[in-house]
Amino acid sequence: MTAEPMTEADATVDGVDVDKLAAVVEDCPAVDALVEGPPAMAATYLPRRRVTGIRIEGDVVTTQVRLRYGSTVGQLARQVWAAATPLAGPRRVDIVVADITDPRSGV
Repeated sequence: MTAEPMTEADATVDGVDVDKLAAVVEDCPAVDALVEGPPAMAATYLPRRRVTGIRIEGDVVTTQVRLRYGSTVGQLARQVWAAATPLAGPRRVDIVVADITDPRSGV
């Protein structure tokens, strides 16, 4: 049995392209990375893979990120909201800061 290649539709959950959403959030200067785990346990499960840090649930899109050291939460919120809102449709965009980079190690 041969696995079929993934299509762009595989990344769509309730009308939201999860891959595009993850890419625009990760491109925000105040975002170091998308992360899963506590507190929000944000991840989207797609066929044969998982997108970390993004959860689509009802009328809410949750993004869970690691804040880049030196950035403020206000900067992060403005950047992520501006990037994610056009892709989220009518859904509210929640932003969870799960971690901050360590200024000594960069992680």
